[in-house]
Amino acid sequence: MKMTKREFLKRAPGLASLAGLPLRAAAARYQLGCQTLPYRALPLSRALEGIRKAGYRYVMPYSTHQGKPVLVPALTPSERAGLKRQFKDAGLEPFMMFARLGASPRNADGMKAYLSELDLAAEFGMKIVIDTGPWYYTKFPNVPKRAVDWEKECDEFCAALEKGVRHAESIGVTITLKPHTGITATGAACLRLVKRIVSDNFKICWDAGNVSFYEGINPDPDLADLAPFVKAVCIKDHLGGRAEANFPVPGSGQIDHELMFRTLFAGGFSGPLAVERVDGKGGPVTPEILDERITQAYNFLAPLLEKTARA
Repeated sequence: MKMTKREFLKRAPGLASLAGLPLRAAAARYQLGCQTLPYRALPLSRALEGIRKAGYRYVMPYSTHQGKPVLVPALTPSERAGLKRQFKDAGLEPFMMFARLGASPRNADGMKAYLSELDLAAEFGMKIVIDTGPWYYTKFPNVPKRAVDWEKECDEFCAALEKGVRHAESIGVTITLKPHTGITATGAACLRLVKRIVSDNFKICWDAGNVSFYEGINPDPDLADLAPFVKAVCIKDHLGGRAEANFPVPGSGQIDHELMFRTLFAGGFSGPLAVERVDGKGGPVTPEILDERITQAYNFLAPLLEKTARA
């Protein structure tokens, strides 16, 4: 049964304490950026150009563009220096990146590669990495894995994740997992995980669009409880029922972003937020349309964040 906004507010007592939060400049409470992922079919330089012109000051670079590696541990020292110059010249500060522990947590080489990704993030000054946990389905949306196999996979993943978290602690990086079905499917599932692996360097990256798409839940009734553990946000809107792949420009779908931001700020959120998808029902779009859509997202999000962060 879907919950109304009024019912959600009644079940989110943390929202009532907003007035008691310490007074801080709104800008100190969040950093709004955009991922280059929507531009991944284009050169990185074109992505940075569009993102900067849209008004963003922060960027979350994707690992590949035009099918070629852009931000990967294999970069040479000169390539790393050149990439840093490219961000600086574009007037954008990289603040988050994806890392992929879930690909092969039982493999020693996979763990080594994952730790190298954490080191890469630290070198570029990105204090937050985003990952996803084990996938719950053998075939999404209605063929789950056998319970015994799923439980084993989760245990193996958590054992590997703990190793990653220990390394993250040593280099000043925070690992965040975001909803993507499976072990972090919902707010309640995320809460169980952060209570299982306790560290200041392991938190959650909230993604309301994924919860709506993968689980058919909007809004998530447990977000108020999870909010103190949310360190980052991937922003995407969603339109339609569960498993309906329609991700319109933020502000034009069914995600109540104002409610989400108020809930997060009530829980003490202070961190990066990155626009992830603006592709609607998919299909190729021109670079100019991408520019228009991420600009629309910025124009919707910037004032809303300012308002909710100061509430």
